[in-house]
Amino acid sequence: MNTYLKRLKNSIALLLSLLLFSSLSAATITLAQEQEPEVAGFNLQAYAPARILISYTYTNNFSVTDVSSIGQSLYTITSSPTYIEFKAVDVDQYTFTVEIKYTTIVTQSIQIAVFSSGYAPEGIQLNVKGNVRLKFTLTVTQEPKYPSAQEVAEQVVRQVGNQLDEFRRQTTEIVDLQTRNIEMQWLLIGFTMAVSVAFVIILVFWVYPQLRSLRGGGVYS
Repeated sequence: MNTYLKRLKNSIALLLSLLLFSSLSAATITLAQEQEPEVAGFNLQAYAPARILISYTYTNNFSVTDVSSIGQSLYTITSSPTYIEFKAVDVDQYTFTVEIKYTTIVTQSIQIAVFSSGYAPEGIQLNVKGNVRLKFTLTVTQEPKYPSAQEVAEQVVRQVGNQLDEFRRQTTEIVDLQTRNIEMQWLLIGFTMAVSVAFVIILVFWVYPQLRSLRGGGVYS
């Protein structure tokens, strides 16, 4: 009888232990499924066209929400169980939220690549554990254009040519002005000489005969 009671007590204790272990396991799994996601924010800048590639451990529970832009710009979102890609061609500011969930706790390094125009991508690594929510703000601007060495050389040649043309123009104006001054001086000299000759002619052919006439008349009277 005592042996039977002991066996019964042992069976009951074992059953209680199994029930307690099952409860703890269920609580652990529930915690893994209902955990609050880790939140991270990114304020990124890129030249158009821009692209953001987010790579993560395989899951079918992912989403891209709260997508917006300041203007009426177009964007493209491509997603799969291992990556999400956001493309933007227009100059604008975009915002969107990426949420990645797992049924169990998964420790991983999420890789974020930011592609800017034709430049090599910039990489960001985010170490997370479990579910994650990523908030992105992407500002896309136009890539500034800098002149090439050939364009700079051509610009210098044009500037030098323009300066030479201006110098020739000013020199021509000075020479023309001096030429006009010389011509004016010769005209003045010619006019003076003409006046002098006319004065001499008047003296010889008119004034002098008049004087002789006057003198001759005075003698006869």
